[in-house]
Amino acid sequence: MSEMDEEVGAGGRATGCLMQVVTHGVALALGAVLGVLGAQAIEYANDPETLARAEGSLSRAELIRQLDAAEAKYAAMLAEAARTDEAQRSELESATAKVTTLEGDVAKKGDEVKLLELKVKKAKGQSAALKKELEARQAELTELQVQLDEAQAEQRRLEGELTVSQSETREAREETRVAQGETVDARWESFRSTVVLTVCEKGNRKRMETCRGEIQAAMDSKRAARFKQCVGSRQAQPRLVRVEEKGKDPELPRWSEWLAEDSKFAGQKWYIVFCDPSLPEAKFGLEDEEEL
Repeated sequence: MSEMDEEVGAGGRATGCLMQVVTHGVALALGAVLGVLGAQAIEYANDPETLARAEGSLSRAELIRQLDAAEAKYAAMLAEAARTDEAQRSELESATAKVTTLEGDVAKKGDEVKLLELKVKKAKGQSAALKKELEARQAELTELQVQLDEAQAEQRRLEGELTVSQSETREAREETRVAQGETVDARWESFRSTVVLTVCEKGNRKRMETCRGEIQAAMDSKRAARFKQCVGSRQAQPRLVRVEEKGKDPELPRWSEWLAEDSKFAGQKWYIVFCDPSLPEAKFGLEDEEEL
């Protein structure tokens, strides 16, 4: 391997290591944002009137913005990890092909040497030309064997590096699945609290408590599952809509359902627009990829 090849290889390995460090750094940052967002979302859900926040703290909108940015950065990092793995696979394939070729060359040259050794033996050392040719072939065989040893060493090194890279990528991918699952949970809590705040906007304490109880009950586990399916499958996030035109039995848009049709607070006033339920349910985290 030339010095230039060694420098390129070293640079690629350093880039790969740096990428893995940054990827795990993004995971930590994403986790921190999720922790704060989740805590605020739960607080809002428990008491929607609690909107005040400490001076200097981030608003819910800003937290969600940071969450989106972290997710985008995470996705980019993992895409780069996939490209790096593919490049390493390609490099390993080339090294393996080189080993195979050299093994064939060594075997062929070894046969040539054996044949010449038989000829020299048969000539009883009387042919200077045969001796010279044998020495040349033996030198070529020695050089080919050195090249083969180096190629095999390079092949083993690349196999080791690819194994490490694949292990790190799997770990990062698992962190992404967990982080994105927590992201969806946090978004649901945020949406749930927003619905409660929006519908239960006015009234005395008793009325507000009753309203919150009914709306929180309506935002049950089935609603949560539908919401998370929409977000996880990268469809539009469900949204709460108010009926503007008063009329009997208004027709809802497709994939929509009343928030709480029997509630005097929501009745036929509010509905939620979900996504197409026939689309495949998303797996939180990155799409499943072929096993490394």
